[in-house]
Amino acid sequence: MKIAYILPSLINKGPVIVAHTIIKNIVQKVEKIDVYYFDDDLVLEFPCTTQKIDMNVPINFDQYDIIHTHGFRPDRYIKKWRSKILKAKTVSTIHADIAEDFKYGYNKLFSMIFTPIWLNMMKKHDAVVVISNKLKFLYNNKFKNLYRIYNGVDIELDELFLDQQFVEKINKLKKRNFKIIGSYAAINKRKGIDQVVRLLNKRNDLALVFIGEGKEIEKLKNLAQELNVLEQIIFLPYLKRPYNYVHLFDVYIMPSRSEGFGLAMVEAALTRTAIVCSDIEVFREIFTEDEATFFTLEDIKSLDYAITESLETKIMKSNNALLKAKNNFSGEKMGENYLKFYSQIVK
Repeated sequence: MKIAYILPSLINKGPVIVAHTIIKNIVQKVEKIDVYYFDDDLVLEFPCTTQKIDMNVPINFDQYDIIHTHGFRPDRYIKKWRSKILKAKTVSTIHADIAEDFKYGYNKLFSMIFTPIWLNMMKKHDAVVVISNKLKFLYNNKFKNLYRIYNGVDIELDELFLDQQFVEKINKLKKRNFKIIGSYAAINKRKGIDQVVRLLNKRNDLALVFIGEGKEIEKLKNLAQELNVLEQIIFLPYLKRPYNYVHLFDVYIMPSRSEGFGLAMVEAALTRTAIVCSDIEVFREIFTEDEATFFTLEDIKSLDYAITESLETKIMKSNNALLKAKNNFSGEKMGENYLKFYSQIVK
């Protein structure tokens, strides 16, 4: 089987990480894999050929059996050149509730305009994959050939990836007897980190370590300043393998208002770290109450209680979550599922 992946870039974020994990786990099991991308954000190294492309120049589509897109521009590229694809089967993966993603990333008007445009582009594909049952229910009446394949995670735990100046900053908080609540993301309002900042105003025994960048960072710092909790927070920049710092946290928190899956939460589980997350449908699909502790969105009292419960039950729940993640959400498992899916649609 010959497969092409078309990505927005090679940057170390969400959908690109997923594509990278699929490729890493199937590259030795297929005849050929090539990756095409639009932007020069060269961060991830792929175990196959990578090539930058232009929206206005078509690739040789029919040298492949499968063309798999991830993202708006890759889907637009397929729509633009659909008439030149005679043999290859085209697939797109939807990584989130598109309308919600656009709403939080831009605004409601942007979402109203561009969500139907994107969905219409994906109708040109031979099949569409979603990453949760929630998304399958949401898009079930939009596409004829809709499949659900859970995301999978591979992590490389190694102290060589740690920046010791950042480790020292975190350890200074520990020496002040703070319990460390940690999280990482490309930050926007959808990620819900502001809820944790508000909790610190009520809990002087907790500190937050946040790893990542985004337009909400300054708003979070201003909120922390207003609430007089800035000394309880460490903001670290984008890091290539942020999960290597999770063992320094007492609790990993994912307080998202909306998510397509929960990659970082699974990564935290693989480090055997206790997890607190918002009580949204997709997180309930990944973990149970025996594996993670849930809180009600926008309810600081509920978040407060969840942190306390998680600290008290962290050994039991983190062990259960580790087992669930290994059995259900590994990169190897995802690779196997995609290979079966590719074979099915080619036939």
